[in-house]
Amino acid sequence: MKHIGIIGAGISGLATAKAFIEKGYQVTVLEKAASAGGVWEKSRSYVGVATQTTRDEYAFSDYPMPAGYPLWPSGEQVQAYLEGYAKRFRVFPHIWFNVRVNALSFRDGAWHMQLTDLKTAEDKYMRFDFVAICTGTFHKPYIPAVAGSESFLQAGGEILHSSQVKDANILKGKKVAVVGFAKSATDIATTAAGNAAVCTLLYRKAQWKVPRYFGNKVNMRFLLFSRLSEAFFSAPRKSIGQKLLHSIGRPLVWAQWRGLEALLKMQFKLKACGMVPKHRIEDQISCSLGVAPEGFYEKVRSGLINAKQTTIAKMEGKNVMLSNGETIQPDLVVFGTGFTQELPFLEPAYKQFIIGQNGQYRLFRNIINPQVPQLGFVGFNSSLFTTLTSEVAANWLVRYAEQKLALPSQEAMNKDMDHMEKWRSDSRPIASEFSGTCIAPFNYQHLDLLMRDMGLKRKLSLSPFEYLKPINPKDYHQLLRGKGNTIVKEMKTEPEYQFY
Repeated sequence: MKHIGIIGAGISGLATAKAFIEKGYQVTVLEKAASAGGVWEKSRSYVGVATQTTRDEYAFSDYPMPAGYPLWPSGEQVQAYLEGYAKRFRVFPHIWFNVRVNALSFRDGAWHMQLTDLKTAEDKYMRFDFVAICTGTFHKPYIPAVAGSESFLQAGGEILHSSQVKDANILKGKKVAVVGFAKSATDIATTAAGNAAVCTLLYRKAQWKVPRYFGNKVNMRFLLFSRLSEAFFSAPRKSIGQKLLHSIGRPLVWAQWRGLEALLKMQFKLKACGMVPKHRIEDQISCSLGVAPEGFYEKVRSGLINAKQTTIAKMEGKNVMLSNGETIQPDLVVFGTGFTQELPFLEPAYKQFIIGQNGQYRLFRNIINPQVPQLGFVGFNSSLFTTLTSEVAANWLVRYAEQKLALPSQEAMNKDMDHMEKWRSDSRPIASEFSGTCIAPFNYQHLDLLMRDMGLKRKLSLSPFEYLKPINPKDYHQLLRGKGNTIVKEMKTEPEYQFY
């Protein structure tokens, strides 16, 4: 393996580039934006965006976030952190910015990439011995089609995706309708409630949100990010202890979740807001778990956010008709409706193995498909601390490229992918969101599998405390440098782009 191509310079792309560079490979990172950061890059971040998890969890194992950052860093701070990471580990010289990947095809034992330099509009062609796709779960902004939207725009109305709301001034003095109940939608509604003339939140159904501090005292990481807390979810693969917990210990599991729901109802006053979810919280917790924006529920109760559980039926001029029969006349409609995942550049002959007919990704360990040669994915194992899960996946992928992993046969890997697909469909439907590329809340189980494949320890010690403490990326700095991981101390010389 000589030349490694990496598509995307977000969290996953940077971690993957670092892992291959450290092993002495020639690396080229292709990034469509003008700077690094992926979803945190300033052209894609909305006003007020911050991390869902604290700076201590949302960090790489060998590069902690600055101690001067707040516990929940802003989007701007995260991008600065990622740029610092790229500089520290000399990834920047390997990144080609402002380039779009148009086509990726495999022939003659290598991947051939057709590109467009967005600065010059020139087409280029490159050849790679191995390619890592790191475009992640937030690839293309999704705005649902609404009947009559063109007439709304012609009448002077404005429609934006949440990622386009860069400044609170966009909302100032306007009648704003925000669609959705996920993180971006409630974040923007909370901001709009202090800036817009009117703020209306339209949502299909109420979702559970968690506070930064449960009971205004206990940091969320102690209740959600430990091995013990993970054991209370019904996993696709259970240890003996988990099997006991979910059989004879089922009443304890039930009581734990109902107690958590009662705490959230009380802390957020959900009944007064008319926002008590109808589903169990354990059935929702996944990558879309939202941390409640500060002041969100208070603004709903006070009426600053006019929350309506309904959808947009159609638009006629400035009139937006709702499914509940009401009509509103907003100046601006913001869709906080997430992103879609696409691989528009990958040749269909191989794409058919990776994306099933149901739209779900078929990836062993969320990283490779054994029927597709010399290709891997990082960041398609999305979690609530993607920095760490991407970093471990990147190290796994380097070993895969070097054929140094203890992997099962292709038949066994296909059976494993079938098992996971059936489990997502039948046992845990929420696991199908993000096209099946979210591994939360089974973060530890996923990391343990990757570490085992690499022949590395999964825990620093056998102490029972390992099951109680919140996840700590620093632990994996030691674990990843265990048996069989020799780091190249001196980086190679500056890379040169090789075209043909």
